[in-house]
Amino acid sequence: MTSVPTPVPAAPVDSTRSSRAGAAKPLVVALIGLPGSGKSVVARAISDQLGLRRVDRDAIRHAMFPRCSYSFVEKRASFRALLLAVEMNCMLGESSVIDGCTFSRRADLVRVDRVVRPHGFQPVALHLDCPSEVARERISRDIAANVHLARDRTPDVVGEVLARMEPPPPGTLSIDATLPAVEVCRLAVASIAALAGIDLDLRR
Repeated sequence: MTSVPTPVPAAPVDSTRSSRAGAAKPLVVALIGLPGSGKSVVARAISDQLGLRRVDRDAIRHAMFPRCSYSFVEKRASFRALLLAVEMNCMLGESSVIDGCTFSRRADLVRVDRVVRPHGFQPVALHLDCPSEVARERISRDIAANVHLARDRTPDVVGEVLARMEPPPPGTLSIDATLPAVEVCRLAVASIAALAGIDLDLRR
């Protein structure tokens, strides 16, 4: 993305306001990217600054399976629960940002699309473009600091995800995830705000 970023609002929006009241378009944002690309940081920024509800598959999986073995079945079960949570948000008129998924397969984006469109919500794919070596380094730092909920998140998982990663669909927003985190968040917030019809200048 080469456009000049719009400044991030100085304070979060009022969380008591619905996303329909605060935005011209109700959205569901799906963050695409390798583990370590910064999806959780961006999801929190979008949630805090624009009032979208963050739906985190890692948190859902941890709640469903406290003694998680990180099996394929557990991952798919938690993804199904995530889709249900997103659909409930749509029924409540609340926009969402999806965290904790790589969306390495386009089929998962299609599933999101099928859930949200019947409720009048626009699905938005936002790709955090991050080289694998940068993602591995970040994960190593997170492990040393013990800051991530998912215990299967290791540098090796980056290669596993990369091997099955399909190209983002046409029209996907893309941000260079090697930029400083504050800049990545600023670009993400500005992009989603523009799509939702939120005037960031009025939110300062």
